[in-house]
Amino acid sequence: RRKFHQDARWTFFKKLLMNAGLIEEKKVTSFFLKTTTKVIVNEKRLVALLALTAVHDIMKMSMILPDVQKEHAPYQNYAAGDTISDHDHALSYVMDHYPKMLPSFRDLEASERRSVQFTQCNLCFNHGWFVQAEAPPGAIFTKFRAALIRDHKSQIGQRDVALYFVHWITDLAGAEPTPLAGCEKFVTKFPLPVLNSFLRSFEFVERIATQTETQVMEAFLKMRWEEHEPSMGELPSGDSAIAKMRLLCMAQMNSSLVLEAFDQLTAEDRDLLCLEMARSGCVGQSFSPTLVPKEAGLGQDGPAFLVYYGPAFLQNLQGDPAVRRLSLLAEIYRCSRELWSASIAKVGVNVTIRIDVIKAMSCKEMQAANNEGDVWVLVKHNESEAFVERSSKRKLNKMIASCQGFQVLDLACISTYAK
Repeated sequence: RRKFHQDARWTFFKKLLMNAGLIEEKKVTSFFLKTTTKVIVNEKRLVALLALTAVHDIMKMSMILPDVQKEHAPYQNYAAGDTISDHDHALSYVMDHYPKMLPSFRDLEASERRSVQFTQCNLCFNHGWFVQAEAPPGAIFTKFRAALIRDHKSQIGQRDVALYFVHWITDLAGAEPTPLAGCEKFVTKFPLPVLNSFLRSFEFVERIATQTETQVMEAFLKMRWEEHEPSMGELPSGDSAIAKMRLLCMAQMNSSLVLEAFDQLTAEDRDLLCLEMARSGCVGQSFSPTLVPKEAGLGQDGPAFLVYYGPAFLQNLQGDPAVRRLSLLAEIYRCSRELWSASIAKVGVNVTIRIDVIKAMSCKEMQAANNEGDVWVLVKHNESEAFVERSSKRKLNKMIASCQGFQVLDLACISTYAK
């Protein structure tokens, strides 16, 4: 508890509350004409948060789940007569069509009701993907941004997105109630560096209300590089800049090892990572041209790839030299591109590459499978995802016979780099 008190980034907490409009700083002049800054609570905004806290989980009581009325159908893919089983969608339905049943919500001002309703929508936002730079901007933000524009008619601003994250924090903090001991979930059970990184990131996510997906991502990556401890020096530039900044976020405590290893890669592997990790996955968007290869500029092809568990793969080196892990990551991207050929028609498409099975394996363990007669393959399961799998020759023949798309991972890339 003492460590949390000392090391928690309280300025991030305060900034989030201010961005959400819950508190404000005002200059106050004393009787002796001395001007000081005082923190003032915005009572209307706080009442909105308290109203949300009071009602946001009531639909977890199944006996009060609403049925979609004929005049409101369809609603969030529920047909007339369907019981809305998702508790967030159920609450949104009541807020949309029967607000009088929620007096604490009904009596809020219209702008505050809109903010509260926004916290209940399905943003399809994976915060871990953003904080760890695991995914391209399109996979992280496109559905989020579409919800702001489509479902809320662009009436939601940065202030409302900030309130969404305040609610996220209070909801998680209260998930394991300990009223006499305080917020135990965060203080003793949640890794403080992770909490601090999430708090720091909120300010950037809020910008999605006014900026593009790629602009938000680029600003966040630059901040992570500049604020990294120990210092990483000047911001990188050139073709490798975005790849390096993403690798820093992905590798976390291993960032220095991974970035040093990046420069040891063959030119082919290095160029491949520079290109694939710089794709935006968004139509008409790219990172700044001084930070990416020319092929990843505004005329770039798609799809972009999200290597699911890529951060875990670089954070758990399992005794491997970092350069071997990076070379294998390049091989995974290479096989992915063979399965999904580059096309400008797919520039806004994001494909997920699942590496769950090898995320905690050492290169030696992977090579042992080859020595036993098996191979590691990237198997295309559908148009949106592929999985790294261990395969016997018999299974391989079955995939060939059924015309299932796959690529064999060439582990010779590992042997290129001596331990």
